[in-house]
Amino acid sequence: MGSHSAEGIQVSQKNLEQKTFRVVFQPAGRREEVTAGTSLLVAARQAGVEIESICGGRQTCGKCQVQIEEGSFARYDIRSSPDHVSAESERERDYHERKGLKPGCRLSCAALVEGDLVVTVPESSRAHKQVVRKDVTERAIEVNPTIRLCYVELPPASLEDERSDWARLRDELEERFDLEGLRFDSVVLATIQPALRKGRGKVTATVWQEKEVIRVQSGYHEQAYGVAVDVGTTTLVAHLTELRSGQVLATESAMNPQISFGEDLMSRISFVMEHGDGLDRLNRAVVDALSGLVADATASADIVAADVVDMVVVGNTVMHHIFLGISPEELGGSPFAPAIKVALDIKARDLGLVVNRGAYVHVPPIEAGYVGADNVAAIIAEKPYERRDITLLIDVGTNGEIVLGNRDRMLSASSPTGPAFEGAQIRHGMRAAPGAIERVRIDPATLGVRFKVIGREDWIESGDNPAGDGQRPEAIDLSARRQGASLQGVILPAGICGSGTIEGVAELFLAGLIDPSGRFVAEAPTSRLKKDGLKSYFVLAWAHETSTGREIVIHADDVRAIQLAKAALYAGAKLLMQHYGVREVDRIVLAGAFGSYISPEHAMVLGLIPDCDLQQVTAVGNAAGDGALILLLDRAARLEAAQLAETIEHIQTATDPAFQDEFVAALYLPHVKDSHPHLDPILNEAMAQRVIVPSSNGSEAKNQIGARSRRASRRRRQQRTEKD
Repeated sequence: MGSHSAEGIQVSQKNLEQKTFRVVFQPAGRREEVTAGTSLLVAARQAGVEIESICGGRQTCGKCQVQIEEGSFARYDIRSSPDHVSAESERERDYHERKGLKPGCRLSCAALVEGDLVVTVPESSRAHKQVVRKDVTERAIEVNPTIRLCYVELPPASLEDERSDWARLRDELEERFDLEGLRFDSVVLATIQPALRKGRGKVTATVWQEKEVIRVQSGYHEQAYGVAVDVGTTTLVAHLTELRSGQVLATESAMNPQISFGEDLMSRISFVMEHGDGLDRLNRAVVDALSGLVADATASADIVAADVVDMVVVGNTVMHHIFLGISPEELGGSPFAPAIKVALDIKARDLGLVVNRGAYVHVPPIEAGYVGADNVAAIIAEKPYERRDITLLIDVGTNGEIVLGNRDRMLSASSPTGPAFEGAQIRHGMRAAPGAIERVRIDPATLGVRFKVIGREDWIESGDNPAGDGQRPEAIDLSARRQGASLQGVILPAGICGSGTIEGVAELFLAGLIDPSGRFVAEAPTSRLKKDGLKSYFVLAWAHETSTGREIVIHADDVRAIQLAKAALYAGAKLLMQHYGVREVDRIVLAGAFGSYISPEHAMVLGLIPDCDLQQVTAVGNAAGDGALILLLDRAARLEAAQLAETIEHIQTATDPAFQDEFVAALYLPHVKDSHPHLDPILNEAMAQRVIVPSSNGSEAKNQIGARSRRASRRRRQQRTEKD
């Protein structure tokens, strides 16, 4: 049916037609124009997506399985279908018959591109497994779980005692443990007599909230297990914990599979609105993924999923609704009304989760349409409401959630930052996986570049471009370069993740390569600054230095995407400060998996956060996940969370007339008018070293942004006057 390349990967003769199709690989979010007849394995490698293939594409190992998504994906302008790849080859059909393929999957080495596609690469098929750096933080937690283990010894049943076995068990629990009015879960009924027989009257009852018996085990048991879950727009994380000791036994994480249906919240709401089965597909995707995380975590701790008897699940409001099987459509427009705000306790089996059949899932309350249970959990973890100083807590992600206040008053808001911080909408963006550039330094004096990639400890010094400016990156002999002994086994850069993009843009500004408006300078004494039509870009890594054989760059469009995201976050924070009546904050806390790896200095240079003493800017890891763990281990924290959700003042950024003014002003680097005195030493040092002579572009850009802001303000005042 075709020929084999040097790597043994099948390619069809349709290549001769030179017709191309668009292929999007999820969850990496990488896109590629692919010649018809190219195998998905080759297409993935062209896009910098590494798929495992032990057999080298000979359709025998089965390691390269991928999922072909079906449906219309408006954000990509793609209609994807399993019919857009070639039919099963004889070898693939033979493998399928002998060993089987996962439902809906194809061997990427056998499936040839015949149309536009959205392809999901499962975790098990990735050559470099996804790194989702959400680790539980060391915190002092009061261990007082909702689960209680009660061991009893019952005398044998007799003719003189006509009580049922349940009644005898209930009465013994009431007498010995002061548990009154106990009820039992219906699934427990069938297990009581077998447990009593096997244990010869000795059993351990698992009691939830001192109200309900959810499990009966024969003999004596002293360990119970629970799972705390943070359902993020982009990532999922689950902490398996022994409930009596509070010990975290395992942490498992993965990309949210809903990414295949939309990278941000609005696109997922749109997917539900546009597809009759959209809600069911999104719900099933996340529920199955969470069950998979529980299975992985329990296996690593040498227990089984049925041992999990309690769960806490947090997420933003859209994730909250989809997880519960509630349509998020009403959240898609004003007044952004949630279906429910109070905390819920629901049987895990009713949600489709594969854990103990009697287990409950606690879902904390949400605050508003776009400030969810994850924000409540983050506040519980950080406790700014117990402090005298004013704290700005920012959970940086696809949906930025912001909290400001102290023990006197607490405010919250959300900002639509979008997926740029996660690597989406960026020319060579990728998520935090091995090979992603995560740190960037540009020398203002020489314009030389250093960077760090995930998976390597050393800083990489980018050298000269041996190809010269006139040679296209595709002309580099990638196969020959890969055979170099010095590169074997070394992780090379494949793209740039969110923290790397933020540092890259900030470093371009410090070096004078972009002006305060975000525009690249017209020229600079370096071959790294290049033109793409009317736009410019800067090369971080030359083609010969990457695993893809292509340059990794920061494009003018990337700078703009980061400006838009950071302006939304800054404007939200500024709005809260205005409502609180303060001009500055005492401390800033950056939370979230992504927020944990942002350099505070670069965040302030970029204008992502307001001015603050840099010593008082800290990253605290996944505060939402930590809060979920606290809620799992401490029943009192659940009551505290309910009270917080009722008392926190929510500021609606979407309808506040000042938000747009603040947003436009925040597009400037670091800001059009707000001073940043704590940045002055950093900016002055960089300017003193610059090889690029400053021009008037900065002041002109500032004036242009200021003029746009004033015009927007005048238009809104005029509209309000006309309305009145």
